[in-house]
This record gives sequence, structure tokens and C-alpha cells, in this order.
Amino acid sequence: MNILFFYTSIVVLWITLSVCIYYKPLEFRNTVIGITASAFALVYDVTLGDHFGLYYYVNPQVSTTYMVLAALFIYSIIGIIYTLFLPKDYTKVLVYTTIWIVVMLLFEYVSVKTKTIVFTGWQPVPWSFVSYVVTFGWMYMFYRYMMKHRDNSFASQ
Repeated sequence: MNILFFYTSIVVLWITLSVCIYYKPLEFRNTVIGITASAFALVYDVTLGDHFGLYYYVNPQVSTTYMVLAALFIYSIIGIIYTLFLPKDYTKVLVYTTIWIVVMLLFEYVSVKTKTIVFTGWQPVPWSFVSYVVTFGWMYMFYRYMMKHRDNSFASQ
């Protein structure tokens, strides 16, 4: 069940991304967020999962492989989709991001129930919530930074 859920999640996210970019074209900054989210997820998972042994993906022997796959094919896509529809109004951003955090907590819950992710020392309350707040917070700030500086980047050339 754990491997099926893992790969089904990848397929569903890629289909969702395809539908999303049909309606809202992918921009360079969305891709940068996806790449950065992938790197962030990889460092985060390897540090907390492998190094500190707080959790593993699927089984301990192949966990690092699944962490890399998740970073490349799950978390990068989540970052792209999150920024594709990010509202401009701060109040709407708070609501939008809160919805994303709730969805990620539900995704994590199902991942744990299917044993795709196994907690061996990780405490979902409060650390998962804090992790998602930090993750979506840096994505929002980095995306806004790129939006603010997009017009100035070519003006100096």
C-alpha cells in the first residue's frame, strides 16, 4: 500500500500540474520555486529522516531513494502549484496558505496511515504544522521577492 500511495501521489500531482498550467501558464519564477522547494525538501528529509532518524519513507533500506524521488516529483510540484495561484492580497494569501497547510497535514496523515512515511521520533504535533508554516512562508517570501525584482532585473542591462 505504501508504494502504491507514493507513486499514485506523484501521478495525481503531475496530472494536476498539467491541468493547472493549461489554465495558468508556467512562469520562470514558478520553476525556480519548484527547484528550490525540491532542494529544500531533500536537505530537510535527509537531515531529519536519515541523519537524525526521526522518520523514513517506505522502509529504512530504501528511504533515501524515496526522499530523493519525493523531493523531485512531489515537493517541487507542490511548490509550483502553490505559487501558480498565489493571490496578491495579503489577507487572501493567509487564507490560501492556511488551506495549503491543512491539505498538506491531511496528505501527511494519509502518508502515515499507508506507511509511506513512518515516524520513528518525529512528533506531528507541533512539528509538522511548524514545518509547513516555515515551508510555505519561505516560498511566499521568495516568490514575492522575485515578483518585486522581476522588472528591475532587465532594466540595468
